[in-house]
Amino acid sequence: MITKRPTVWLAASAAVALSAARAVAGDGDGGAAASSGSPGAPGAPVSGAPVSDAPVSDAPVVEIVLTGAADNLGAIRTALESEALSAFTVRFRTAPRFDPAALFATRASSGVALSCWIDVSDPRRAALYFTDPVADRFLVRSIELSGGFDELDRESVAQVVELSLRSLRVDARASLDREQARALILRQTAPPEAPAEPPVPAAAPARRRALELGAFYGVTAHSAEIGLTHGPGVRVALGANWGRHRLALDARLQYQFERRYEELRIGLDLRTIALRADACWRYPLGTGVTPIEVGVRLGAGIDHVDAAPTSGSAEPSAFVPAGASSSNALVLVAGSGVKLPLGRDLGLFTELFVELDPARVRYDLSLEQGTETVLARYRIRPGVLLGVEL
Repeated sequence: MITKRPTVWLAASAAVALSAARAVAGDGDGGAAASSGSPGAPGAPVSGAPVSDAPVSDAPVVEIVLTGAADNLGAIRTALESEALSAFTVRFRTAPRFDPAALFATRASSGVALSCWIDVSDPRRAALYFTDPVADRFLVRSIELSGGFDELDRESVAQVVELSLRSLRVDARASLDREQARALILRQTAPPEAPAEPPVPAAAPARRRALELGAFYGVTAHSAEIGLTHGPGVRVALGANWGRHRLALDARLQYQFERRYEELRIGLDLRTIALRADACWRYPLGTGVTPIEVGVRLGAGIDHVDAAPTSGSAEPSAFVPAGASSSNALVLVAGSGVKLPLGRDLGLFTELFVELDPARVRYDLSLEQGTETVLARYRIRPGVLLGVEL
């Protein structure tokens, strides 16, 4: 019995030492044992929790839509990715143009806390639009730019974006409701109205000078024997405007080339200078500076005729020509014409007219038994003329 006690004591001492060693080993590997422990054990992590010690960000998500030239959009994004928007989680995307309908659409299910449209399509102006997820609060900003989108422009845009996002997030009183925002955006995005052209007044054309000068060439019927007379002429008129009407007193001088009549017994050379005095009326058909004008004239004048009898074509002639003589014949005239403008002070005019001899004009051959009419002028003679007027 006494010999066995040391053995039992030795065994008990060994058991205590082994337990102490295990306890020391368990303290050194506690982290590993905790990692492999079963769920619910003390020190075990919750399922799905991140292993990293980095804190989880709860910054609000802001979506920024950029519209405009690609170079400017890149510069804006660089400016906004600086410390200015460090309090937000920013998402960027681009759009070909600003769409008001997208601004007023709700985005409550997208996880976006605030939305911002930045439109720099105009190099002289940046338009910024902000809204909340349910699209019932809005901010609208406009920034004047330099045109070159320099560093000052970029800083201005970044500052306005940051301040507007913070204001929209914390102060609902500073925002616009849907109707206010819609009215403001419609005014900003509407195309500029073209200035209304003033109505063209139905006034008289530009006042013409009182003195008118012209040159013309006229052709007039004469008689069955001669046919036509023709020649150049000049015109001088003194006129005035009366509203849209033009009234003038007109004087004309025309030289008619020599016409020759010949028969067996006698011949006749006629040269005529025609003098006319008329009253003219014209009216413009348009309202421009140089409109087309139509008009009429009534007047009277004198034909100064030099008649030189000559021998007839028969040889020998039985008649002796009388000496040359001059005569004047009264003429009445009426006509209508059109003036076509070639410039402000130059026009082309044409006229149809008719002349009347109150007394018949004829040329007689003296015979022993009396007289015989050789040539008789038409009492009513139509004519036409074409000229230019200054």
